Amino acid sequence: MRSKILVILSLIAIALVTLTIIQLLLSILLPALGREVGLFPFFWSWWLIDIAAYTLAMITLIAAGISFEKIIRHRIPISLDHLKSSMFSTATAIIAATIFIVAMISYIISPTILLYMGILALLFAAIPSAISWLISPAIINLSYRCRYDPELQKIVDSIARRAGMESPKAMISEIPIPNAFAYSSPIMGKYVAITSGLLKSIKSKDELEAIIGHELGHHKHRDNAVIMIFGLFPSVIYFLGRFMMFMGMLSSYRDGGSRRREGTGGVILFIVGIALIVVSILLQLAVLALSRLREYYADAHGAKVSSPYAMISALESLDRFYRSYGVKRWIEDSKIKTLFIYALSEPFIGLEEILSTHPPIYKRISFLKTLIGSPIEA
Repeated sequence: MRSKILVILSLIAIALVTLTIIQLLLSILLPALGREVGLFPFFWSWWLIDIAAYTLAMITLIAAGISFEKIIRHRIPISLDHLKSSMFSTATAIIAATIFIVAMISYIISPTILLYMGILALLFAAIPSAISWLISPAIINLSYRCRYDPELQKIVDSIARRAGMESPKAMISEIPIPNAFAYSSPIMGKYVAITSGLLKSIKSKDELEAIIGHELGHHKHRDNAVIMIFGLFPSVIYFLGRFMMFMGMLSSYRDGGSRRREGTGGVILFIVGIALIVVSILLQLAVLALSRLREYYADAHGAKVSSPYAMISALESLDRFYRSYGVKRWIEDSKIKTLFIYALSEPFIGLEEILSTHPPIYKRISFLKTLIGSPIEA
């Protein structure tokens, strides 16, 4: 049944984006068409760009996800050094791809226009992210009923000293299911939150220390800032694509669309804009891959301040709870699931890993087993 529904939705999406692109191309090549049918030129199909962009992004995400999922299905870091090199190469690839894309765009439009578009795209991408980051602790504390706990603070302080780092503020979230998360902002400081459900269900002090160590690892590695910054790269490319689609339409209406060359230039800009949106989705998948690697790294830190066995046991306990009680849906619907120690979502078509910020539990456990008996530098 799910496969039939997926096929139907995919066909509808393909038909929608095809019809939208056809109409947009007609409006670019034949700008007088809007006037002939009594519609205001250019603006009469402005809204279709939004539909085309979002639909194209969805199709690309599904197609790329299905393809890449097969590639990464059996890929697990075989050592801490392997993990570190994978993080470095993934981050480098994202930066290099973005620079290459911007350089290619400079061959199509003038550097001055590209500069203005780039600044505007960066503002569109960065301002919402920056605001969210700055005020996120207040929103999280309110939404998840987080309160300061002095007893938990003593445990967090002890583990932080062991890790050689400054201790964040320890909070208890009044949520009945077991989980933990780390969050911060430059103006509100750093926090580690443990749910009341986790404190009630934890089997041992070692497991609790491992979980707290994992969250401290996120702070130590500055993962919130790292992922936010790298998340800007695909967002900027996406907005550049949207702007070039608009430019493609706008250029076709210059001088009333009387010059053939303007229309041809508009088509090129429009096609380039579509390509940039597709590329931005691929870059976003790379950012998700980087996020999963950072989770492995935080697991290594949890194992460092406790032991690999304690970290493995903690993950197994969490996974057992979520599978036994069927509450994984709660995590999927959460607005901060990227912060949770257990945050494996299950999208509609079942692309659990490629679209998730966290690796599957069995992969995290397999990686932790490679750390047994060796010094951990995380």
